Amino acid sequence: MRLADLQSSENLQQAEVYNNQGVELAEQGRLAEAIAAFHRAILIYPEYENAHNNLGLALGNQNKFAEAVAAFNRAIEINPRNFETYNNLGIALGSQGKFAEAIAAFNRAIQINPNDPVARQNLGVAFWSQGKVSQAVASLQKARELYAMQNNPTGMQEVEVILNQISLPPN
Repeated sequence: MRLADLQSSENLQQAEVYNNQGVELAEQGRLAEAIAAFHRAILIYPEYENAHNNLGLALGNQNKFAEAVAAFNRAIEINPRNFETYNNLGIALGSQGKFAEAIAAFNRAIQINPNDPVARQNLGVAFWSQGKVSQAVASLQKARELYAMQNNPTGMQEVEVILNQISLPPN
């Protein structure tokens, strides 16, 4: 093993420690500390996709959606095949009212993993937010079907609540 490879491996291991610490801190609601831990992980190993993704999640939980989008985009540059990162990106974009961009991110997540009900559910909500009711209903029905195939009654119930809200007449 070359010295550079050994150093890179050690850096990744050290970055993983900070990333895991950040996840624990975020789960405790200590978001500022979590964000600092994710930044340390990224400083040590800039190509660490999970740290960028987790940073985006923590920033989103602080309603810092523009910064979250940047973190998710960096994670996608590192690994453009991670459907979860596209889903997270879509949520951050939708939270900023950028529904067309959110829809594109959710569609990319679905292209990568067509059997992910979460991205389809989020896509449906984004369509609904744009007033595209028929597309919203179709996406949500597909999400419900996928949740059923995965024997996930909680997911099915969440989708059912949204579908019922869509069918209610506006006040």
